[in-house]
Amino acid sequence: MVPISKWEDLTDDAEVIKTLREVYGDNIEKLDLLVGLMAEKKIKGFAISETAFFIFVLMASRYTHN
Repeated sequence: MVPISKWEDLTDDAEVIKTLREVYGDNIEKLDLLVGLMAEKKIKGFAISETAFFIFVLMASRYTHN
């Protein structure tokens, strides 16, 4: 995964970018995980984002190795 360096790396939605700037300014380091998950671009063919997918895989793998 490539870390984001600007809001446009997270989403193409201009309204979401505007809201993120209003709340967080230009400091992407302050972005909350849940907010980022909701704003992040979805993976083509999936209902979740790349970050959510990696979290899912990580959590699922912990339960298969009992």
